[in-house]
Amino acid sequence: MSSLAPADLLVDPSLIIDLDLRSPETMRKLKAILPRVSGACRLFLVDPLAPAAAANARALGATAVLPTSASVIDIHAAIATHFGIEQGDGAIGAAVRQSVQAGVDAMDGSFQALVEGKAFSMAGMDGASRQIADAIRGVGANEWLATVKSYHVGTYQHCMLVTGVASAFGIGSGMARRDVIKLTVAGLLHDIGKAAIPIEILDKPGALTDDELKVMRSHPVVGSTYLMEKSGIDSDILTSVRSHHELLDGKGYPDGLDAPQIDDLTRILTVCDVYAALIERRSYKPARSPAQAMIVMDAMASVGKLETSLVRELGRIMLAPRAAA
Repeated sequence: MSSLAPADLLVDPSLIIDLDLRSPETMRKLKAILPRVSGACRLFLVDPLAPAAAANARALGATAVLPTSASVIDIHAAIATHFGIEQGDGAIGAAVRQSVQAGVDAMDGSFQALVEGKAFSMAGMDGASRQIADAIRGVGANEWLATVKSYHVGTYQHCMLVTGVASAFGIGSGMARRDVIKLTVAGLLHDIGKAAIPIEILDKPGALTDDELKVMRSHPVVGSTYLMEKSGIDSDILTSVRSHHELLDGKGYPDGLDAPQIDDLTRILTVCDVYAALIERRSYKPARSPAQAMIVMDAMASVGKLETSLVRELGRIMLAPRAAA
């Protein structure tokens, strides 16, 4: 807590606090750095045998007071409740959460394999992609994406959002199931190279320096090189991992490809990646609504960066009343 200052809460005033609130000194410090902010989510974990701690938490503006034994699921549920995120119920809700977790587990395994230089295994990746596609087909893209946002942050959240958007695109555009699964796998793997990027660059809450940007922009090459050497994955997925930041006007990276050099799977994945980044809340920017994201993407298509037909199709799918259901 000694390193936390009021300025740190200007971008995101929400916190999970696990401190001994029976200490007057702790209370004094918290009062000094926790301004009342409308809409902020403040979760306090307190000893259930210390009622004074719970009372002090509420005095500090707690939106929820949970026992110190609270599970990750309990914390996620409290966050979702505060922000009004529908988590689903019954078998359908469970299937959505299980599909998200299956995707994260598969992605985590692939990230770890890259870090350790081990062979890549499709075990779990194909099954996770099928679960994700089936869940999105059942509840629609927007509910599935909301579940991801309530459970995960940072790089994994982005990768899962891209995966969900890609799967929804495949389903909504009427692709054959095998192609939907392939597109979903490509979403899960597109940023695998970020496993090798230092966390202080990945999670930096502001603009990257030129040197940091160079490191960040190495991830498509790192990821595709690893998969080329350590897996037998389909060549078009391999290409999409390397080229998902290429733009039709030749101003993307890492190879500066232009439209004739960019294949269909990569074009779709790029559109899904851009959309996911726009609807994602990050420390340095708020999340855009689906409609706002499409305005930005339409502008990018109009100047030749993204394929207009794919942007329009994604807009049709994601702006539908029950997206991709």
